[in-house]
Amino acid sequence: MMSESKPPKKRNYFIMKTVKVTLVIAAAAFLGMGCASTLTVGPQANNDSYLGASASTKEASVTVPFVKAGVKATETKKK
Repeated sequence: MMSESKPPKKRNYFIMKTVKVTLVIAAAAFLGMGCASTLTVGPQANNDSYLGASASTKEASVTVPFVKAGVKATETKKK
């Protein structure tokens, strides 16, 4: 019988390190730009629809029963 070969531990370490670095860079970029978030909970969250999602370069929103969340980019003024 042939035994399964396990990936080397160094490769797993490299992959996990790459994932962590990517997440830190994404979080820094997200926090570095201005954004405003909204959260609506309760029956008023579903005035338009019960399920939905949308995303663009300026905003993103998600709607599920009794919860609606959104994030919008804010404009910054140059001094």
